[in-house]
Order: sequence, then C-alpha cells, then structure tokens
Amino acid sequence: MRKRLLLLILVLFIVLAACEIQKKDNNAQNIYPYSQELPLRVGNSWTYKVTRYEGFNSDDMMTASSTMTDSVTYFETNGDFLVATIQSVRSAEVLVELLGNYPATNSLQPASTTTYWLIVDGNHLLRQDDKLNLSDLQSQVLVEYVFPINLDSLWSMSNAKDAPLNQKVTKAGSITVPTGTFTGCFYIEGYTGGMTFDEWFCPGIGVVWYNSEHHGTPFGNRQELVSYVVK
Repeated sequence: MRKRLLLLILVLFIVLAACEIQKKDNNAQNIYPYSQELPLRVGNSWTYKVTRYEGFNSDDMMTASSTMTDSVTYFETNGDFLVATIQSVRSAEVLVELLGNYPATNSLQPASTTTYWLIVDGNHLLRQDDKLNLSDLQSQVLVEYVFPINLDSLWSMSNAKDAPLNQKVTKAGSITVPTGTFTGCFYIEGYTGGMTFDEWFCPGIGVVWYNSEHHGTPFGNRQELVSYVVK
C-alpha cells in the first residue's frame, strides 16, 4: 500500500511538473513574435546527418559521420528575454574514409550530450554555449539571426558593438535534403577567422543544410536535415 502511495505521488509530481513546463512554454509562445521564422516550442526537434573531416593536408586526412538531434526542452521568459534551452545529442562518430597516415583512432569523437541556449533579444536571436549568462550578451554569444530574414539581410556573427558585418543572405530558393525538398528558403553566407559558414535556412522549419570549411589546414563539417518535429 505504501509503495502504491509513493508511486501515485511520484506520478502526480511528474504530471504537475509537465503542466508547469507547458504553462511557461505557452506563456512564452504568446509573446514570441518569430514562430513563423524559427519555431521554438518545447518538443520541437531537428535531426541531422553530420559529416566531419579533418587532416594535416589533402593526402593525410579522415572523414567521419554521426547523427545530431537538437531538441527544445524549455522555453520561458527570463527577465527581458525569451530563452529556449536546447539539448544537443550526438552519436559516436563512425569512420567513413581514411587517407594516408592520419591518426583516426584518436580523432573520432564519442557520443555526447550538451546544452546550449537561444536567446531572443529584440529582433536578434543569440546563441550561448557552456552556461546561460544573461548579464553578458556582448562577448559571450553568437548572433544566429536578425529577424525578419529577407534577401540581402546583413548582420554580424558577433554581438559586440561595431563588430564587422560577416553574415549575409545571398539568395532565395529551394533546397533538397534527405528529409525532402523545401521551398522559400534563404542561403546565408558567413565568414570569420579563415572559416566560411554557409547554410540554407527555411522559415517555419529552421536550418536544413549547413556547411563549415576552414581555408588552410583541412577541417570542417556538413549537416543535412534527416527528420524533424515542429509543432
């Protein structure tokens, strides 16, 4: 009888906690103006096939693959901001190709689970890794997007004052990835520190294709959307 009572209390606690999370999510959603651009409701998720390469040169390098699923686990108002907590789960890498003598055994990445935050600050969507710190939104964040996204939109990856403009929407069109063909999307080009960052962003879905590349010692990765849940 006591065990049943404890189980009932535990179930009731879980249900109440879930209801509280849903209530906070709904409250935040009611004042989130960019759901048609990037939906951030709790339970939304995006799964990508990730292909990563690195090497010493074009003759000594490796290519590996994994899957990555990013899920919205929490969405709430926090002071003057809206904050989405994203859990990123990545599978262990599998070797795809090995050239020359690159030490692939020591380079393959294990399975991991990390957390990052997307912060809505006015019409800026900021990303913060490692830990949430809303007191420092200058040096500790990246600017993911400035809404609304249109052809020829231009912004800086850095949120620091007077940072150089290095993100630009260069074309609009359609993109085909493993999960299907998406139309009405925007191709965004970015660059910083010898790296280029290119992606197809589709309003109402999010990122469906992404590629980063270092121009020098070879390393980079490509991500393609293979499945998603958007409520």
